[in-house]
Amino acid sequence: MKRKLLICIIIALVIVSFGLFALITMMDHTYWGLISETDSPDGKYTIYEYSYTSDGDRHAPYGTYLFIKPSYSHEKKPINSHVIFAGYCSNKKIYKWLGNNQIDIACQPRGNDSIRTQSVKAYGIKINVVPVLAKTHNKNIKATR
Repeated sequence: MKRKLLICIIIALVIVSFGLFALITMMDHTYWGLISETDSPDGKYTIYEYSYTSDGDRHAPYGTYLFIKPSYSHEKKPINSHVIFAGYCSNKKIYKWLGNNQIDIACQPRGNDSIRTQSVKAYGIKINVVPVLAKTHNKNIKATR
């Protein structure tokens, strides 16, 4: 009798644990808002720009994120791919492909600590962060160096 009760309790705890994990995972994905996505000129990689609207345990809570993944990847959610940039930018569409192997990121800072995560290279692609003046309108990612 005690053994059956113990087994039932263990099974109930496992089911509740999976349920809580699923709920937390679904809630975390609701905090992400897709801003843009662009393929590399050769179509091999895709960059996704997201805004994150939570103070969760991330690189830049309430910030801007850039993810990159191979276009052939079976990963359905880009936010589970490689983070190449996370920070606080007041502009949108902060990146531009300069070719198949180079990306420029131009973040107009929203404060002193605007860049939280920056990759220098991902998948053999060079990633440059170029400064943007605070009053410059950044439509085509023209930056002062």
